[in-house]
Amino acid sequence: MEHSTATAACDPAGEARDSAVSAGQVAYVDDGPATGAAWAGVLYESSEWSDFKLAQELAALGVPVRMIDMERVDAVEAALACRLLASRVFASALARGHAASHARMAEVIDRAGERGVVLINRGRAHAYEVSKRLATETLGREGITVPAVYACAVPGAINPATLPYPCIIKPDCGGRSARTAMLRDAGEAQAFLAAAPSTTVFIVESFERARAGYLTRIEIVGGRVAHAHRRSVAANGLSSYHFGSTFEPYTDCPDSVCTAAEQAAALLGFELGSFDVIETEAAPVFIDANSVSNVSADCEELLGYDLMAEHAAYIAGRYRTLFG
Repeated sequence: MEHSTATAACDPAGEARDSAVSAGQVAYVDDGPATGAAWAGVLYESSEWSDFKLAQELAALGVPVRMIDMERVDAVEAALACRLLASRVFASALARGHAASHARMAEVIDRAGERGVVLINRGRAHAYEVSKRLATETLGREGITVPAVYACAVPGAINPATLPYPCIIKPDCGGRSARTAMLRDAGEAQAFLAAAPSTTVFIVESFERARAGYLTRIEIVGGRVAHAHRRSVAANGLSSYHFGSTFEPYTDCPDSVCTAAEQAAALLGFELGSFDVIETEAAPVFIDANSVSNVSADCEELLGYDLMAEHAAYIAGRYRTLFG
């Protein structure tokens, strides 16, 4: 089986790790060097180590930084008191019961302009983080090759008899390959839908056959391709760390793929983010877009680079340009 699908995560646990850095151990200032400091805020919802690492890296670069828990009722005002914001609010927040973080992110984005708060990424990027259908249809309208969308609805509204097979099903707002499957026939579709949460919206897309049996992961920093790597297809036809996929650098990633990724980043407002791409015989097909990348220290040895440090360097550069 040669199809791959997206995962936003490289962390094998997909959650906070007690053995790593905790909120009380982060080496950054919380109350500020002076009243009116130009704070940078790291918005988070899941207390993952990568969130704290980003704050540590920014502090090490001399940026006064606060971490803001978007599950708190006072999160919006805390965020809008900062001068620059970087989001670590994942689409998968819904799976953790953190829908409030999504609502508060939308409010922050809506009000940031009136407060003169700079967002990294631009505000529209979050809308694409939390809806695979919106990202797919937006890219498709602009000439980026994407899967066909066969359905996008709650399980009870999806009719297995009308779907082409094989196809891919996954939550419209989700990540980490959770509740994602390749469906080979109507029987598999019926079983999947019967077991799925009844209120979750799922997107059903065309199966895309990888010409060489791997998924291409593109990491974007500053709107440009910073890294590319190959992720193998697992036995279930999907590509994910959680399914046992292997990773390797992709130093000869075709220029056409990199160019399309940078075009996609510009379209979606991604200064920082990632894309999962299936290189088919016909064209590179963009199967997932993430404005929040979860590559953290778990992946440094695996991939050979420290993405959070690169994100911090980019954010610090923007900060210095804006605030000195």
